[in-house]
Amino acid sequence: MLHDQRWTMTVFSLHIPVSPHSTVKSSSSSPHIPYFKLHRKGSASSNYDYFDNDTETYYFQNERRLVTTKFNPYNHYTNQPYVANGYIGSRIPNLGFGFTYDQNENNTSSMLDNGWPLFNRRFSGAFIAGFYDAQKNTTGTNFPELLDNGGYESVVSAIPQWTNLIFEFESNDLAYTLDPSLTNTTDVGEISNYKQELNMWTGVVTTSYTWLDLLDLKISVVAHREIETLGLVNVEISTNSSDSINLKVKDLLDFETSQRCSLINASYDDDGIFMQVNPNGISYKSASIYSVFEVNGNSNTSSFGKSDSDDSAWVSSNISICQTSSVKITKYVGIVSDDLSSSNYSDKSLDLAKKTAIDASQLAFNELLQEHEESWKSTWSNSKVEITSDPYLTLAAESSIYHLLANTRPDNEGVLSALAVGGLSSDSYAGMVFWDSDLWMLPSLIPISPDTSKSISNFRYFIHNQSRINAQEGGYNGSVYSWTSGRFGNCTGTGPCLNYEYHLNVAICYSYWKMYLAGAIDDDYLLQYGWPIIEDSATFFEEYVKWNGTLGKYTTHNLTDPDEYANFKDNAAYTAVGISQLMKWATVLGNHLGVPIHEKWTDVMKNMYLPVSNDNVTLEFDTMNSTVAIKQADVVLISYIDDWDDALDSNFDYTRQRAYRDLLYYSEHQSSQGPAMTFPVFNAVTQKLNNIGCGSQTYLAKSVEPFLRFPFAQMSEQNNDDYDTNGGTHPAFPFLTGHGGVLQSYLYGLTGLRFSYNVSDDGSINKLLAFDPTDLPLLEGDLHIYDFKYLNQSLDISIGSVNASIYHRGDSPVTIFVPDRNPESGYYVLQPGSSLNIPVFITEDNFEESITECAASPYEISKGMHGDVIESIIDGDNSTKWQAENKDVWARVVVDLNSIESISKGHIVWEFSTV
Repeated sequence: MLHDQRWTMTVFSLHIPVSPHSTVKSSSSSPHIPYFKLHRKGSASSNYDYFDNDTETYYFQNERRLVTTKFNPYNHYTNQPYVANGYIGSRIPNLGFGFTYDQNENNTSSMLDNGWPLFNRRFSGAFIAGFYDAQKNTTGTNFPELLDNGGYESVVSAIPQWTNLIFEFESNDLAYTLDPSLTNTTDVGEISNYKQELNMWTGVVTTSYTWLDLLDLKISVVAHREIETLGLVNVEISTNSSDSINLKVKDLLDFETSQRCSLINASYDDDGIFMQVNPNGISYKSASIYSVFEVNGNSNTSSFGKSDSDDSAWVSSNISICQTSSVKITKYVGIVSDDLSSSNYSDKSLDLAKKTAIDASQLAFNELLQEHEESWKSTWSNSKVEITSDPYLTLAAESSIYHLLANTRPDNEGVLSALAVGGLSSDSYAGMVFWDSDLWMLPSLIPISPDTSKSISNFRYFIHNQSRINAQEGGYNGSVYSWTSGRFGNCTGTGPCLNYEYHLNVAICYSYWKMYLAGAIDDDYLLQYGWPIIEDSATFFEEYVKWNGTLGKYTTHNLTDPDEYANFKDNAAYTAVGISQLMKWATVLGNHLGVPIHEKWTDVMKNMYLPVSNDNVTLEFDTMNSTVAIKQADVVLISYIDDWDDALDSNFDYTRQRAYRDLLYYSEHQSSQGPAMTFPVFNAVTQKLNNIGCGSQTYLAKSVEPFLRFPFAQMSEQNNDDYDTNGGTHPAFPFLTGHGGVLQSYLYGLTGLRFSYNVSDDGSINKLLAFDPTDLPLLEGDLHIYDFKYLNQSLDISIGSVNASIYHRGDSPVTIFVPDRNPESGYYVLQPGSSLNIPVFITEDNFEESITECAASPYEISKGMHGDVIESIIDGDNSTKWQAENKDVWARVVVDLNSIESISKGHIVWEFSTV
């Protein structure tokens, strides 16, 4: 028997009613099949690898394709794919092109709105990297007083939607318009044989369907990977009708599809239509869109036009389609911002946009498509993450790689390198840059695309001078970054610099430190771009911390740790450790580079105050009590940013045992509504610290299953997207932070890989790759990571049930460090063409001779709480929990032992007690 509160493990049971307070009731609901052990695969005749029933989505693993056959007449953000190439991006509605606001049967539904700080209606927008405006305020703020005393906000502007097309057809005195903003009405007519596909291998979105039982359409949308300023829309139209079908099609640029822009011009010339806009408040920067419209087939001469108010321009054509002749329509769209050419407003952006479109129109669509696909394949390189026989978890990793690569470019610089939470298809969080890019997204790309991670870091260098001004205005030397940043990086109502989340500055320095240890940047790049930021951050913090003579320690004051439920606190734990670590990085790097370092840095490093309870649990802040609920990983992050040196132990007496105690305590106090990057940290820290059970794999499930949205494998910020039931949060979407966190779960968490170092007697840094693999019994098969890039080399990593290996595909030796808990611990120099093979660390059972622990297959019959995963009941890890959603009835689960057993007794860990 299990109480309907949280519990951790069952050692026996095939069917478990839960609740001592109610009678057992039957349930007609089907058991929830976990993503471990069993998968919803197709029949033997099908060739897909995974199927999501709710969205009718098929996943083809080898081709990296996601295909849905479910047509949703109501456009909703989680159902929409997007195209992006790191410079331009566009969210694609249900019809495969065009613009629409989100739709719902209830026009006042909170599901239609995006969240803080804009609280605006969600829409299928088009975006350009770094195209930020300047506006006095936003609807939501962090520090309202800075609305008057701070600077202007800088919010991403959505440009006019460049995929826009309108199709019009008349029959029997009825008029139909193919427009995604009308699909929730009768004006569109019947849509059948629907299919929408995202090809993650090539970055193409293809939508096909039959319209009005007469016309078959196939629409392909491309944000060209090689030609960053080129967008393509290709439409193929055919019919099986014996009659000739007459159709009017319009290529439209409409200013009304933009957000936070000012219109400069909308018109046409002999070659196409165009539009120029400024981001609001920035008259010296513009973006231009130029579209060349081409019809191949039976059509009359195209006619150009623009609205009386000069806010839209179009070109239209009447086409005739019959059984023997199909029609192909192609939009070649040039999209260029002044930021790309580092120029201020002139006709340059329009000239470049026009040249892009006209040059592209000289080539066939298939030629351009082939060039684009080859560029995407080069972007992927040989990178691949796979869990053998587990397509769902493979998809979670591969889609995370795709979504991060789609929204970045290795050659982006300056404001173009700004990586927003929602990337290039959303204005979630106003399209601004947070610590998300530095701690969650950038590190996940270091072993996938080192040059891209370097490009992301360039944004912090771009606004570094402003961060120095921020510090000076606050009375400090050095630099301090604003919590949110757009075009400027100044202190604002949404992005305070002081008295808030100082740990952002630690994250920025951490990203440069890890890039350097991994070989993504060399000494010269570090000295020019990274060192000024690290030095200035250390300088700021040495002045910010205060010496407490009673404690004999440096203290922090009036700040917020990553846990944003606890504001204006003193002595926040993660920030204190982060400051100490930053002082270490600055000292080590300064000595290595041969540049001056501050004497106080070492003193601060060794003497930061870390509050601790009487029972040796690290307090998140010094007045914390046991009623605390934590928004996201906070104290647990301390063990994650460790460098596999002895700094935490020597500077804080932060031993492995204390870190594990913190893990257990804070797992109990983690909010059920935490954001998607929460449990990837628990995954990695559990793998590192817990020698019992298989909780790291449960935390992987908790990182993926509640947050990954089909049809197109995009992460949501929340495990429950419903504002009315999730505690009042409009989730950011797509949540690239979550993708970064999940990818780190695979690359660093499950593998035990960390970029590490030691220091020679002369102060020079020796780079090491720490490798601490454990067995992963909850996974269906072995974990394989191909083309893990390290020190400009390529490594293939495999984690099996008995052994783990690193195969070296490069041309220069690398040094591997295996920590003490492995029986083959030590230092290894891995030569090109050779493998390091070591045993995995085998975790112990929580209960000896358990027949369920990390072996049985559990199923939900009663629904669990949002964010809980049923694997928690058999993982032997006392930090993971499962809780029934409905506590008014008996809850039921089934545990399949996967064998025939004779059972005489069992144990249940309920909270931390055995029953």
